[in-house]
Amino acid sequence: MPLGASLRLQVSLHSSIAPMSALHQLRLALNGRIPPFAKEAYLKLREIDAGARALPDFLVLGAQKAGTTSLFNYLCLHPKIVGSVPKEIFYFCSHLEKNERWYRRHFPRQSVVGKRAAICGEATPISLYIPHAAERVAALVPQAKLIVILREPAARAVSHYYHRFRNGRDSRPIDEVFSLEQIAKWEDGTLSEFDRKYFEWSDYATGLKHWLFQYPREQLLVLEAERMFTDPQATVDQVCAFLTIEPFTLPTTQAFNAGTSKAVKPKAFKELKDAFSRQNSELRDLGFEMSWM
Repeated sequence: MPLGASLRLQVSLHSSIAPMSALHQLRLALNGRIPPFAKEAYLKLREIDAGARALPDFLVLGAQKAGTTSLFNYLCLHPKIVGSVPKEIFYFCSHLEKNERWYRRHFPRQSVVGKRAAICGEATPISLYIPHAAERVAALVPQAKLIVILREPAARAVSHYYHRFRNGRDSRPIDEVFSLEQIAKWEDGTLSEFDRKYFEWSDYATGLKHWLFQYPREQLLVLEAERMFTDPQATVDQVCAFLTIEPFTLPTTQAFNAGTSKAVKPKAFKELKDAFSRQNSELRDLGFEMSWM
């Protein structure tokens, strides 16, 4: 089925399950991407009644390039889940000058959520790595449930590179970015700030510690991206159980915001994987055992 027809079908299927906003239909029809001008115009209107809007019941914290867009859009197909507009708000990470009213404009009215007996949430993947984000979230929504989806660290780093490459932010060949010299610099702490993000954002244990300091373990669910890639329904069932809402059958398992299937691994990919052995060990010590360890 052509991509456009498939996306129209999934919107039609969801519309037959539960009502949703016009902008949310647009999000699904555009494979999770809404034009910035449409977002801002819509959000400006929602500021009028921001005080009557809900705060999130759950947040998808990350990891970046680990399938958070697919997971969030799958969840938003549930008749009892209303997603934020847009998916990524960055309020707790970088919009420190904004107030709670600005944040609330991204969520549905409390009356709508109550009438549907629904819950709402957002997904800002870099939240996992920002220490002050954990503090700010805990101060505003201490009862919120937190969802983290992790991907094999080296694969995530490579996907991060291709994401930047497609956006024109890194034009170097992949073998230069992940050379043995670069890996050695990461291990001895001399890597440039720009390149450190490739490695630091695969250091899941450090990020999780920020959140476990602020929240009890039972409010945190850690998922594995590779399992969602192969069986989205099983992952969504797991999240529904965590959020204590009834399970449902996904009307589509098509990936959202997927990277290129032609991505080439660096020649030093094995060494890149080995470079995360300490971080993987710390993740295991926290009680999170992944199949790629």
